[in-house]
Amino acid sequence: MAVLVRITAPGMDQAAYDQGAPVLHELVKKQPGFIMHVAYPTPGGFNVGEVWESQAQQESWFNEHVKPNLPAELLDAMSTEHFQLHAVVQP
Repeated sequence: MAVLVRITAPGMDQAAYDQGAPVLHELVKKQPGFIMHVAYPTPGGFNVGEVWESQAQQESWFNEHVKPNLPAELLDAMSTEHFQLHAVVQP
């Protein structure tokens, strides 16, 4: 079952996102189970939304590629939610 992942990163701004995102974007496109990624600013931070074929695939990706590249204080402030999806429609 596909999942929507919402990561809330208080204190992160667009400049910080843009600093590491290009390399990670190229890597995530090749990950098994990856469907899509979006990112957007929020008052006081930044959010990332992703759709994956499974929560396990997303967690594996995050732990291997994203987590090691984030400062500890940002990781401590972040929250992650997983939502089981009923439908995913693609072009």
